[in-house]
Amino acid sequence: MKVTIVGMWSSFPKNNEPSSGYLVQKDEVTVLIDAGSGVAAHVQDYISIHDLHHLILTHYHYDHAGDLEAFMQARRLARRFKHRKRHLNLYGPGAGDPVRLMRRARHSKFHPIKPDSKFQIGPLKFEFHRNAHPVETYAVKVTDDTGAVFVYTSDSSYNSGLVRFAFGADLLFTDCSYYEGFDARTDGHMNAAEAGRLAEKTDAALTVLTNLPHRGALEALLDSAVQQGGKDIRLAEAGMVFNI
Repeated sequence: MKVTIVGMWSSFPKNNEPSSGYLVQKDEVTVLIDAGSGVAAHVQDYISIHDLHHLILTHYHYDHAGDLEAFMQARRLARRFKHRKRHLNLYGPGAGDPVRLMRRARHSKFHPIKPDSKFQIGPLKFEFHRNAHPVETYAVKVTDDTGAVFVYTSDSSYNSGLVRFAFGADLLFTDCSYYEGFDARTDGHMNAAEAGRLAEKTDAALTVLTNLPHRGALEALLDSAVQQGGKDIRLAEAGMVFNI
C-alpha cells in the first residue's frame, strides 16, 4: 500500500501546499482521503483528476472538504464530454451542508459513513471510528490484502477509543494542530504531546504528525511528540510517500 501526502495544513492552505489530502493506492485502486483547500490542484501532481473514482471525506470543515465541488465538477464535465463513464464515488458523514449536493449529483454517488461502516474497494478494506470533534468526524483505518494497516485520525481530541482503533498500525497519521501546553480538547484536536502519546499507546510502527498549524516552529511539535516515547515519529511534508 502506498500513501502520499498531498497536503497537511490545518485551517487553510499554505502557498503551494494544500490543506488535508492523502492518496492511498494499491494495485490499480486509488482513493483520496479528504479534499481540503488546494487539494484538487495539487493531487494532479500525482494522478489525473479524471482517474480518481473514490473520495472519502472525514468531515465537512473546509480544510478537509473545501475542494469537494471541484472534484464533482471535474467528473461532471468528464462524463458530459465522454472522457470517463464511471461515477465519482463520494463517502462522508450522513449529515452536513454538502450532503444534499452530493445526494442530488447526477455524475457522483454518495455513500454515507456511520460509526460501524466497513467496505472494500479492490484490495483495500476501510473501517471508521467516530471522533471527538465539534462536527461528525471519522478516523479511517485502511487494511490491504497483505495485512498492512494505515490509520488516519483526521481531527479529534485524544481518547481511549481512538487508541484502540489505531492500535498496531504500520503507519499512523495523527492530528497535531497545537503545541504542547495548549488545551486542544476544547477545539476537538490534539496537541503535540497528545499526538506523541497516541503514537506510544497505539504502538504504531511509524507516526506522522499532520494537520499542522501555521504558527510557531514546527520542530517544537516533533520534539514534544518524541518525548512521549513513540517508536518513529516524523513531521508531515507535502509530497511525502510511504510504502507499507
